[in-house]
Amino acid sequence: MQNPPHDPGSALAIRTHYRQSESRAARLRLLVDTGQELTRLAPHAMRERVLARACAFLAMDHGLLLEWDADGRVKASARHGNRDRLDSLDAVVDRSMCTPSWQDRPGEALPSVLRVPLRGGDGDAFGALVLANSVSLRAPDNEDTESLQLLATLLAAHLENNRLLTTLKSRDRTLSDLVNRLFRAQEDERKRVAYDLHDGLAQTLAGLHQRLQGFAGRCPTLPDPLDADLQAILALAQHCVGEGRQLIGGLRPTVLDDFGLLKAVDKEADRLREAGIGVHWTARCEARFPSQVEIGLFRIAQEAINNILKHAQASQVQLALELREGRAVLRVDDNGKGFATGQRLDSDDARHLGLATMQERASLLSGSFSCTSAIDHGTQLLANVPANLDGIPQ
Repeated sequence: MQNPPHDPGSALAIRTHYRQSESRAARLRLLVDTGQELTRLAPHAMRERVLARACAFLAMDHGLLLEWDADGRVKASARHGNRDRLDSLDAVVDRSMCTPSWQDRPGEALPSVLRVPLRGGDGDAFGALVLANSVSLRAPDNEDTESLQLLATLLAAHLENNRLLTTLKSRDRTLSDLVNRLFRAQEDERKRVAYDLHDGLAQTLAGLHQRLQGFAGRCPTLPDPLDADLQAILALAQHCVGEGRQLIGGLRPTVLDDFGLLKAVDKEADRLREAGIGVHWTARCEARFPSQVEIGLFRIAQEAINNILKHAQASQVQLALELREGRAVLRVDDNGKGFATGQRLDSDDARHLGLATMQERASLLSGSFSCTSAIDHGTQLLANVPANLDGIPQ
């Protein structure tokens, strides 16, 4: 069989097509491989990796990544090549550029320079990828330049996301600090009001009740209507004394300071018992914790009991306080009507606002809080926080 005649033109076309395919594949690998790497790298390593890959892609031996802030201050965030030669690249950056720019600089230490802008989400440049070579080169074609612009855009997106995340974390820390200060100020104010009530109004009410009792004991026999009125006044005075003590206990229970978290929560559970709800402790830990931990967990238990009394329609409540591997664990479970935890929380709903407050209190103690509930299957609350806050035991 006779071979077909050799066509030099066809061979040249095939070779040209092959080289173009190789070039396209290289551009694709540049973008895909770098994109995959950037998701796993810290911001500084991102900058270094993109700069190194860009230099290798165009076979240029120097590179500089410049970024500037809102005030126009420019800084080099990554370098590749000789530092002395790189210093000459600072002056070639135009902060208003929008597209890649090639520059020939005959006689300079770095005669060939390519500038590629890093643009943010608003379209404005906040940096530039500057590539240079110590020997004059031919300007890259449009496809290579577009590939580098895509690479710069990819880096810019990651850097901007990182900046936004850093800003969000900073705002979150600031908000948590403000909430923490608010809770502490609230506790201080409650403590002050509790002491003022104890030393003022509560003492006055107790004295009034005692004086009325003394008066009733010395009073001669009264007609039945007057005696009934006197007994009603005595009962009312006694009720006021009891309510005053209960109010003081709710503001700042002295049993929490004197006897610890377990006794304070158990005394708070008396409100459930008085409402005819059975209370059963499944685990009891009498250890003392740091003041912040005891106050935080007590307020969580107090809010949980409030929700049970107001909403749950429960007949049984199980309480547990444990110390597990250096963490204080509080559980409050009821057999009430429950609710759908998957539904959207209404900020006007007192129960959901209480749950958010419990979540925030646990979070401020570097702990966790969970709520599990279902219609007609009760509600289970779990708070888990470090028992030795800041490493300082009570």
